[in-house]
Amino acid sequence: MTTAPVVENPSLASRGPTRPLILSDRQGFDRRWFAPNMKAVYVPTHPEQVLAIVNEALSTHGRNVKITSGRHCYENFVYNDETAAVIDMSALNQVGFDNARQAYFVDAGCENWTVYRTLLNTFGKTLPAGSCYSVGAGGHITGGGYGLLSRLHGLTVDHLSAVDIVTWDAAAGRGKLSHVSASSADPDERDLFWALRGAGGGNFGVIARYYFQQLPDAPDHATLWTLAWDWSSLDLTAFTNLLAEYADLVTTLPDSNFTLLKLNHVAASQVGMVLQVTSPAGTKHDQHRRHAEDSVARIQKRFAKVARSRPLVRPLGGHPGMMTHLLASDEAQHITYLEALQTLNGSGPNQFGKYKSAYMKKAFPAEQVTAIYEWLHRYPAGIPQAEMAQSLLQVDSYGGAINRHASDATPVPQRSSLMKLQYQTYWNNASKPGEGLMSPFREQAEAHVGWINGFYKDVYAAYGGTPNPTRDSTGTVDGCYYNYPDEVLGTHAQGNVDQALWLYFLQNFRQAPRNLVKVKRRWDPTNYFHHAQSIPVS
Repeated sequence: MTTAPVVENPSLASRGPTRPLILSDRQGFDRRWFAPNMKAVYVPTHPEQVLAIVNEALSTHGRNVKITSGRHCYENFVYNDETAAVIDMSALNQVGFDNARQAYFVDAGCENWTVYRTLLNTFGKTLPAGSCYSVGAGGHITGGGYGLLSRLHGLTVDHLSAVDIVTWDAAAGRGKLSHVSASSADPDERDLFWALRGAGGGNFGVIARYYFQQLPDAPDHATLWTLAWDWSSLDLTAFTNLLAEYADLVTTLPDSNFTLLKLNHVAASQVGMVLQVTSPAGTKHDQHRRHAEDSVARIQKRFAKVARSRPLVRPLGGHPGMMTHLLASDEAQHITYLEALQTLNGSGPNQFGKYKSAYMKKAFPAEQVTAIYEWLHRYPAGIPQAEMAQSLLQVDSYGGAINRHASDATPVPQRSSLMKLQYQTYWNNASKPGEGLMSPFREQAEAHVGWINGFYKDVYAAYGGTPNPTRDSTGTVDGCYYNYPDEVLGTHAQGNVDQALWLYFLQNFRQAPRNLVKVKRRWDPTNYFHHAQSIPVS
């Protein structure tokens, strides 16, 4: 085993190849999060180094070691005042096929684009994961994983067959490398593997590599098409009809179709919808084109009665990135699947951002529609109105193959939902890294965060301010997504983390016979792997 590079403060004793910490080591993709007291960054360059690095990092820095892959965490779970060291997995970025295990593998540091391009170009395979090209596999997969092929092929974790993970034995003061799967001989390892399929991020150990015994064949062809509507043509009645039509559309979509509805703030002047249509691998181009154009024609007819669509005046904003540069209402664009991946990618620039999420099993109730409409017209005080152009509610189609799994098959319990919602707001300024709320732009940050928190609370006022299914007698809402963490839901510091974890995992949190608290207590009883919304040991 070779010695792994250790990036550390030069005032510390040398433990191998070093360099001084640089400013970017301390900051996540979201400019809100910074680690001012970080002393070291450990960078494994081969999976065999991970065990030694975990031993070194945790022995030296104790419970203040965090793990990162693509740095895209929406909250300060990695970059915060308490972080003393980070294990940066980004140099572990190989994708391939393990002949001994007869499985495809993805290293924890791979970005989505590396995963897609390598699987497609080398094996003709793909993975139903996210569209943001620079998101790292380490956090994305173990949080559930979801993307534009998930209606056709399920969640990313539905394909996961094994994991190489380093856990920590606090009594012995050392780590243990294990290959865990659903067929592990040890029942505790089987439980750990179950937990890692949706609740693994920063909770149980350091994942080095993911394995997939089978993967879907990559499509040859894809079709992209957009619709857009001017806000000036959408009064409350038309907006109500638009949301009702979209919710009804999602219930009838073929699994090969994926849509997302961008409900942009009125400052952006338009709202828009993106459609992706794929066909099974081996489908002839003409056959795919006929299938896709039939889908486009049917959807165009459905929405023509709501409001007249208009050419897209700007790319559809929000996360991920600028999403698409296709013109609305033009003919659909028939392209290769690789081109579709390139077009529908984007992480966008490094900015400040705040996010919230919700699942829905039914169409939007009238009171939700009214609240959404009103908040998308509301300008928070203290910032220029034009700055709200990046703020939105994105509504993704869900269901299909995702919902063919039981609610306890993985920790992700939302297996009956039809739509997945992400509330987003973004801003930028000239503040220095690490200034946070102490910067001269504090009012700007507070205005954006206050707007999105108020928006969310108002939409779910009937259920106590969150999409809590236990307070919803209509069976409409279904909790939140762990990969879109939101500290407002509850944290350890606030004493209400159970409230948040229930919304993410429902009965799989602590009620079901196999639950996350039991797994945490078995594998990390001293809580070395923790963050603001980590699984508790009791």
